[in-house]
Amino acid sequence: MLKLLASFAAVVTMLSCCMRTPGHNGGNSYVTPPSQNQGGEVSAADCSATAPPEGASRVYIALRDGKDGSGATAADARDGSTAEAFDTVLRCYSEGCTDARNPKKSVAKTANLTVCLGPGTFSTLGSYDYIVGVPHNNPAGFTIGKGWKVHGAGQDKTTVKLAAYLPITEDKNPLKFPVDTGTGLVFGTNADDASNIEISDLTIDANYPELKSRARQNDIKALTLEAIRLRSDQGGHWVHNINVINTAGEIGGIHIRWEAFPVWIVSMHNASPSENSGNVIENVTMSQSFGDTGCAIAIANVVAEVRHSLVTGYPIGYGGWKMGAVYFHDNTAVDTEYGFNIDSWDNNGVRIENNHIIHPRKYGIVVGGEWAFSNFKILNNVVQISKSGVTGLIFQGGVTGAMVADNKFLAENASAARSTAIRNYSSGAKAGANQNNAYQSNQLAAGLKVVFEPPSAQAQSCFFGNHDERGRPRKDAFDNRNGSCAAAAQAQ
Repeated sequence: MLKLLASFAAVVTMLSCCMRTPGHNGGNSYVTPPSQNQGGEVSAADCSATAPPEGASRVYIALRDGKDGSGATAADARDGSTAEAFDTVLRCYSEGCTDARNPKKSVAKTANLTVCLGPGTFSTLGSYDYIVGVPHNNPAGFTIGKGWKVHGAGQDKTTVKLAAYLPITEDKNPLKFPVDTGTGLVFGTNADDASNIEISDLTIDANYPELKSRARQNDIKALTLEAIRLRSDQGGHWVHNINVINTAGEIGGIHIRWEAFPVWIVSMHNASPSENSGNVIENVTMSQSFGDTGCAIAIANVVAEVRHSLVTGYPIGYGGWKMGAVYFHDNTAVDTEYGFNIDSWDNNGVRIENNHIIHPRKYGIVVGGEWAFSNFKILNNVVQISKSGVTGLIFQGGVTGAMVADNKFLAENASAARSTAIRNYSSGAKAGANQNNAYQSNQLAAGLKVVFEPPSAQAQSCFFGNHDERGRPRKDAFDNRNGSCAAAAQAQ
């Protein structure tokens, strides 16, 4: 079994949150207006408005074949027709720059910038060799700053595509990756105070097929290629209406400490997730994942809402660690090894509701391990099993106070009916029992097993109203309290 091998402070070097050890409350509200795609050269209201908000700046970037404008309007956009041109414009705003040949193009380090990207494919080095908190002396790539809003002209119109990976050639590299590997990240923050970032209305292409071919020619043995990493100690991030393709998590195959997190919101320094709130990820589609690792959408040490998103074919669809009242709802995971995986650090109050996990290759929802996993709400989800050997829900240690209610664990065929609906066990010597949980009104397809292994026991939790697809009570999940689990909890 895999274990978390280093402190949380080392997560920036890609330590695992969604490590694989198989075996919020719903009142959150976010005032997040929908994207306004008008089908023209700009889609977000920030770009179509006559002027940016007071105290903010705005720059338009387009594919102009070397003709560089002022950036003040879509008609006079800055040129982003090459990776160097595109990155130079954004790096100047992120880090500040002086242009001796054209002083009007000199830019101070800028917060609250709206970036409006026109149609077409923009090549970029992305964050490349940038490390938060370390002076950036190499003029390559770009990062995004506090209050930035990056909008495309629509997912089907604007693509930001990774043009190269950063080769790791020395043992003592700052990123602490293995030698002869390569990394790439398209959108990353420039500081731990880079809050209130919005990214929308575009496709992010991490470009694995092309970069892998190049890597083979240069004896690079593994690539990790990611889309968005919003590392900051304050929240307010909004990622929406984007499509992510061709990411990779090959370095995690060397060791899970380098697991990939293609879309990731993380706080490195806060003592509590509640210090970083107001984060939303919605209407995100992710497909074409390569390599053995990749938790497609990951939340770490922040409070967030993840909704209306679709992950296809990834090792892990959704997950996180050190979470407070994080609310995952109305999402879909298709053909993932894990639909959800939350198995590291203390987590309290996570809600997983109204999600659809279709044909998981191994597990539907995995929670637990050698930490505390308290007061989870797992409600109204559908896990659709299509083969044997799959487990719909696993609690693998330290899960207490969870409500598991009104979920459906479906078996599509006779082979699937030999799988497991619910399994409770402890994944290691330090993993405690799963206890004081409630299982109520779940539909468990006939033939799917319910398994409890010491130190966990069914008698330690409440069961009420669980049934098969024909409404018949399940003998292996029989009522063991006087009345519903909610009533039993109130009586206690």
